[in-house]
Order: sequence, then C-alpha cells, then structure tokens
Amino acid sequence: FCVDEFNTNQLQTETKEREKMDLIAKIEDLEMTITTLTEEIDALKAEIAEMQVQMKRAGEDREKQNKEFQTTVSDQRSVQQLLKKALDFLQDFYAKKASFAQQEPAGPPPPAGFKEYKNNAQSGGVMQLIQQIIDDAKAMEAEAIRSEEDSQKAYEDFVKETNASIEAK
Repeated sequence: FCVDEFNTNQLQTETKEREKMDLIAKIEDLEMTITTLTEEIDALKAEIAEMQVQMKRAGEDREKQNKEFQTTVSDQRSVQQLLKKALDFLQDFYAKKASFAQQEPAGPPPPAGFKEYKNNAQSGGVMQLIQQIIDDAKAMEAEAIRSEEDSQKAYEDFVKETNASIEAK
C-alpha cells in the first residue's frame, strides 16, 4: 500500500512540477508580451505627440501664409485703387487739354535744323503704362488668391490625414 501511495504521490508531484514549469514559461511569455506592448504603446504615443507638434507647426505656418496673403491682396487692391484714380485724373486732364488745344502752335516756329515736335507714335504713353500696371496688380491679386486657396486645401488635407492617422494609432 505505501509503495503505491509513494508512486502515486511521486506521479502527482511530477505532473504538478510539469504544470508549474508550463505556467512559469507562460508567465515569462506574457511578461515578454507586456514589455513588447508597453514599448509599442510608448512608441505610438511618441508618434502621436510628434504628429500633434507637426500639426501645430503647420497651423502656425498656415497663419503666417494667410497673413502674407492678406497683406499681398490688400497691397494689390490699394495699388489698383490708387492707379485707377491717377489714370482717371490723367484721362480727365488730357481730355480737357484736347478740348482747349489751339490750332496754331504757341510761340515761334522751330529754328532751322529742328523738326516740328510730335508725339512718338510708337510710345504707349503714361496712361497705357499705368493701365498695364493695374492689369499686373489684378493678375498678382488673382494669383495670390489661387495660391491661398491651394495652401488652405493642402493644410486641411494634412490636418485630416494627421487626425485619421492619430485615430488609427
């Protein structure tokens, strides 16, 4: 009877030892998994923090771009307005001058060797130059608006993608 009990006891002890070893191995495996997951979580938190910093910087850059845009558009509109007033003034001035123009030249005829004064037919004149500058200012304003729209869209896409990436992590 004692021998049977010893054998049974020894068999149970060996079985329990095997179970203990299996459980120790499982604990070590789970601890390793916990360590790995903790490291991955820390890495993801660092990535999220970096993305948030990038979003903040992008927001600050966007504010600067928008301020430059506002300044550019304001400047171009001011230039257009000012030049339009100058152009209107010159048109009025030349219109009045043409109506008061005399048929006979004022003063004596040109001395010998000099030709009569005439406007250069190839020159565009000041008014055409001012009109060209106004057109250029309008084109620059339109380009600034297009650029602003593109920048705003790119910023919105970046924020949307970054937020989606943060949510995914």
